Amino acid sequence: MFRRPVIAKHRPPSSRPTVRPAHTQPHPPHLSLLADKCTSMRQLQQIHAQMLVSTTIHDNFAASRLLSFSALSLNGDLIYASKLLNRVQQPNMFMWNTLIRGLAISPNPHDAVLLYIKMRRIGVTPGFEPNGPSLSSVLSACAQSGCLDMGEKIHRYIMEKGFETEVILGTALVNMYAKNGALLMARSCFDNMPRKNIITWNVMISGLAVHGHAKEALELFQELEKRDLVPNDSTFVGVLSACCHAGMFDFGRKVFNSMKNAYGIEPKIQHYGCMVDLLGRGGMVLEAEELINGMPWKADLKILGALLSACGSHGNIEVAERVVKKMLLLEHDNHGVYVVLSNMYADAG
Repeated sequence: MFRRPVIAKHRPPSSRPTVRPAHTQPHPPHLSLLADKCTSMRQLQQIHAQMLVSTTIHDNFAASRLLSFSALSLNGDLIYASKLLNRVQQPNMFMWNTLIRGLAISPNPHDAVLLYIKMRRIGVTPGFEPNGPSLSSVLSACAQSGCLDMGEKIHRYIMEKGFETEVILGTALVNMYAKNGALLMARSCFDNMPRKNIITWNVMISGLAVHGHAKEALELFQELEKRDLVPNDSTFVGVLSACCHAGMFDFGRKVFNSMKNAYGIEPKIQHYGCMVDLLGRGGMVLEAEELINGMPWKADLKILGALLSACGSHGNIEVAERVVKKMLLLEHDNHGVYVVLSNMYADAG
């Protein structure tokens, strides 16, 4: 039995839907918004496929949403993000910044430097140039990958363009120079910054400490204490590292104890590690062991290894044997600890 086709009622001309060419049809906004709610790359790829069908992907806003998740999310995919950027005919500055930032915090930060070079070579949307966020991300990548030459070029570019070295960009410059060991330039950038936050101070203190300028690092910390800024846990990692390099045992203890008593900061595993290293270098192996035993969590291999190394340096077999037992519970096939013990037995005769 055949059914009669349903014939739509006549509509007045003013109410008829407008038919547009495919390339001018309104983009479904929900697809772009859904990209912000993704929890996995599989979901993102499904939305991407829908965008391709609906031509939404030709919209830079939509592409930016896809790029943000794939480049910056913990569940993202930087290779996928790179392919997305390559398929956009004319990426805007936000899109370049997003991928540069994602690469800068990846295990291969040098890729961010290469992408910045590519961006400068092919250019961005007319009227736009690298800005503070992109330059800060590239400087961070230069710091992590040891690209001092590129960092210096970016610094010159900042000076030529008259960028104001506000807190984020200025801190990125200080960090880049400090991580690369150019401490005079780092200090110059630090001193010339009109405003600094606690991260800026931390970067300078840690840079001085890591490169053996413990005295200057501790002097800077004492200057910080006179300011309105409050130190945080990262500050104390740098200060305790400086104490280790300078062999300042008493001052190190004082700083460690002040974390909780004066600033209300609970020491973390990094702070305990610095203290174990400090006490171990001074031959205070028993005190270091007591410190580890008093931690609110179980010691890991790194901190136990530091104590074992101190035992080896100062010939404390009794503590070493206890440490080895704990290390073997964490890593049964760690044969290196037996080598340390055997060497200690041999030295003891």
